[in-house]
Amino acid sequence: MPAMASPSSNNSTTPLLQEMSNAKQSTTNTQNTSSAASCSTASIARSTTSRNNNNNNNNNEHKSTSPLLSNLKKACTNLFAPFTDSTGSPTTILPGLFLIICIGTVLGVSLPKESSLPTPWYRTFSSIIGYIYFTAWSISFYPQIFMNYRRKRTVGLSVDFSAMNVLGFACYAVYNASLFWSPYIQNLYRQNHAAGESIPVRSNDVAFALHAFVLSSITLGQIWYYDGFGTSQTKMSFSVKLFFGVAFLVLVFSTLVAIVSSKLSWLGFLYILSYVKVVITLLKYIPQVVLNVRRKSTVGWNIWNIILDFTGGMLSLAQLLGDSADMHDWSGITGNFAKFCLGFVSIFFDVS
Repeated sequence: MPAMASPSSNNSTTPLLQEMSNAKQSTTNTQNTSSAASCSTASIARSTTSRNNNNNNNNNEHKSTSPLLSNLKKACTNLFAPFTDSTGSPTTILPGLFLIICIGTVLGVSLPKESSLPTPWYRTFSSIIGYIYFTAWSISFYPQIFMNYRRKRTVGLSVDFSAMNVLGFACYAVYNASLFWSPYIQNLYRQNHAAGESIPVRSNDVAFALHAFVLSSITLGQIWYYDGFGTSQTKMSFSVKLFFGVAFLVLVFSTLVAIVSSKLSWLGFLYILSYVKVVITLLKYIPQVVLNVRRKSTVGWNIWNIILDFTGGMLSLAQLLGDSADMHDWSGITGNFAKFCLGFVSIFFDVS
């Protein structure tokens, strides 16, 4: 009769099989986890390699285009040096002047020429010279304005110089605009000069005078806005206040005489305005020179003021002398004495 398995033996075998099954399942899970981790690691490695390749490609593209962009940026900076530069280094002067010559040439060629000049080719040449000087003198105001804006202060810029500039260019603008646009003033001029003599004021003279008055007014406004007129650095001197008082009395008296008397024509009044401008041009640089000497520094005074002022002065004289030579009439110099003095005095102070 076969022997019967005892209940206690079956009970002991079952837990053993269960443990073996659990161990096998654990081993399977571990293998699956290891496989997943390996796949994940491989995926990360592939992703990292791809990113590195992309970065290398981007770096190579940047290296290939960077010199071109850098040179282009440098060229633009040098061209616009009159607006942005305050050092006046040789590397910025030539490109800056080249831009001014290009602008003046385009204006001179495209705008109307002076028909009274007898030589056809010289009409264009005179127009080009005139608008280059107009561009140089006009742009000369911008470096100082931009410098004041960046610094948010105007210490180093003479308030006497700036105030006299406003009065001088106001007189010069009225003088040029009247001679250029008023038929009545033009008839008076022809009555006092040789028959057929042309008016010695060009369109670029009017454009410069009006533009200069606006820009010099903005510069004076910056002094008031950033520093005020009451500080020791921005207080107007007594001598300049006295000059303003005398100039005001002269202009008021001249206006009254021109209105109520025939002893002074309106052309004569305009000549008085031009003489006021000439006197201001003779005097206005002195306060700035004195301020620079006292401070032993030119910080706050932009070097492009000198560079462009000298360029404009030279070309202004060249146009005036060239026009007189082309018409074989040197009375044009005395007829526009203010322009002659403005160019000559500007050159003298810039060089000194």
